[in-house]
Amino acid sequence: MPADPEHDLLLVTCASGKQASRLLPLLAGRWKRLRLVVHSAASRAQLAAQHPGASVVQADLYDGRDVAALLDGVAVVLHIGPSYHPHETEIGYLMVDAAVREARRGAFKHFVLSSVLNSQLRKMMNHDCKRYIEEYVMESSLPYTILQPTTFMDNLPLPLLWRQARDGEDPVFRAMWSTDVPFSFVALHDVAEAMRAVLEEREKHFYAQYPLVSTAAPLTFEQAMRTVGERLGREVKIERLGFEDAVRATLLRLKGTEEVDLRTRDTAQRMLLFYNYRGLVGNPNVLNWLIGRKPLSYADWVDMRVKEEESKES
Repeated sequence: MPADPEHDLLLVTCASGKQASRLLPLLAGRWKRLRLVVHSAASRAQLAAQHPGASVVQADLYDGRDVAALLDGVAVVLHIGPSYHPHETEIGYLMVDAAVREARRGAFKHFVLSSVLNSQLRKMMNHDCKRYIEEYVMESSLPYTILQPTTFMDNLPLPLLWRQARDGEDPVFRAMWSTDVPFSFVALHDVAEAMRAVLEEREKHFYAQYPLVSTAAPLTFEQAMRTVGERLGREVKIERLGFEDAVRATLLRLKGTEEVDLRTRDTAQRMLLFYNYRGLVGNPNVLNWLIGRKPLSYADWVDMRVKEEESKES
């Protein structure tokens, strides 16, 4: 049977992050019982103001007691793991174990995991840790769905490039790896629609693994920047960062600081080295079927984001 958003309690982890931030507006007015998990007090205050009807909880996902309390009475989990956390795998295990306990009590119905495209690529630590969580949830006997998004279009600092072009400056994209290596991209807008479909249609998606790719064919970041430049009416200059500077920029974007656990730094370094030579590619057919429309092209996404930025200024 499909979900019962009127009565089912839905738990979303990392609820102030980029994936949930696109999803939650789609759930507003549909899911009456939401428990949103954040890590910081600032995120808790912000999310509580944005979603006054939801229960926003500040918790440590690496604390088994916190996780057990979070899962109490929950029917559905959307687990979005904390990116580059040195214990992301163990956090996934704690979430699955708590869901299993809830299932034994009869309340739990569906575990939805946000993973990553091609989690088999073990050379990247952030992929490898998600691979273990996928295996763990598969062996848990829980009804599950695994979503595997590729590289997010939304990681591009488009608002900055748009402001630079608007102010008559040359937009500059600081590339952290080779711009000649092909990638497949996905728009968070499409990921959010896929998540909503899986959550609401439920049993239709039990025991499925869905690669989430928006772009019809892989493209390099150089090609992507040409598309951005065409939409902004100004050429985007590409500035390639050295390896250490790229690691620093990655950590600042993800964590807001360079002072991180060495295992987090290892994860960033290995991903950058892999991306620099191999990229990340996949196929959009599954996402097309899942959301019932053609996913956004890179040009479509740029147009959508530019309109969002222009609306903020009007």
